[in-house]
Amino acid sequence: MKKLLVALVGISFFSAGARAQSSVTIYGIIDDGLTWSSNQGGKSALQMQSSISQGNRWGLKGVEDLGGGTTTIFRLENGFNVNTGAFSQGGREFGRLAYVGLSNNRYGTVTLGRQGEEVGDYIGALSANGVLPGGILFPHPGDLDNNGIDFHLNNAVKYVSPTIAGLTGVATYSFGGVAGEFAQDSAKSFALQYVNGSLQLVGAYTSIDHPATAVTEGVWTSTNTVDGNYGLAASSYKVLGLAAAYTFGAAKISADWTHTQFGGLDPTLGAKIDGHVTFNIGEVVASYMVTPALQLGAAYSYTEGSVSATGQEPRYHEVDASADYLLSKTTDVYASATYMHAAGGAVADLAPVLEPSSSPNQVALRIGIRKRF
Repeated sequence: MKKLLVALVGISFFSAGARAQSSVTIYGIIDDGLTWSSNQGGKSALQMQSSISQGNRWGLKGVEDLGGGTTTIFRLENGFNVNTGAFSQGGREFGRLAYVGLSNNRYGTVTLGRQGEEVGDYIGALSANGVLPGGILFPHPGDLDNNGIDFHLNNAVKYVSPTIAGLTGVATYSFGGVAGEFAQDSAKSFALQYVNGSLQLVGAYTSIDHPATAVTEGVWTSTNTVDGNYGLAASSYKVLGLAAAYTFGAAKISADWTHTQFGGLDPTLGAKIDGHVTFNIGEVVASYMVTPALQLGAAYSYTEGSVSATGQEPRYHEVDASADYLLSKTTDVYASATYMHAAGGAVADLAPVLEPSSSPNQVALRIGIRKRF
């Protein structure tokens, strides 16, 4: 299959190569394994699950040199379930990414299409979900801040600035789906990143109008069990995130904080009320390369929620641990464990890939294998 794709890509870009230097790369990730959970709806469960450490994908990315420091770029990235062969991201063929654009060394990069939002792409990369192989089993509760990149933005225009003195700026606007009403179902996302040697600092913000219709995947396609389905009934969704990371030798320490707010709530799916639900989440992550082939990691996060309509204050404690062993540069095996304790009337809800617990506690153990190509 790979040889066939390479041949087809080579043929399609043969004529372009005569005019300007072009390249197309085929890449992908396949992750699979077994997950045991202590309580899903009152029962323990053993499941074969894919796309845990990283989302399964295969894609094409290309660049064409136009001269003068300007290039054309594109990316088509498909998500899939390796155990069933089905498309992920709501059945979309290229549901993870699909965009085309222009990049210039001096002025930056502009891309158009289906793309990520900045909280997931930048804050999530420094969280336990992004640093450790536990992946989507290590998200913040319910992944409501998109720390685990549970959704992407359609109809999006993204600008990435050149990096100047270590600073890079990113801005994304997603056009709404209602003709003549660009604000409805629209989204805005921004990020500012600073990198200086071993230090990395990131700030990001995302705002979505009517997220249940603007974003039709992830937590927005099924009942959101965190605090009484408030997320699905929100008319607005806003997330602010800050993160920092520092690498010294074989060790890396990172910390992240997010503030998520669902506004214009309608808990009964009837008349709207002027209320909101907020979540403040703080997390610390540590990893250490014991040998060039073995990484050990651990993380702790605390979530504090507030439900204005009921006065509830749900809270979540989560502890994560992992071990990752490289069999080669592109293949690794890993083991992960995570524990969540909920308080304030909430039940444990570790990840979008698990059903919520019937109690305040939930444990998930996983062994898996990941292949990159």
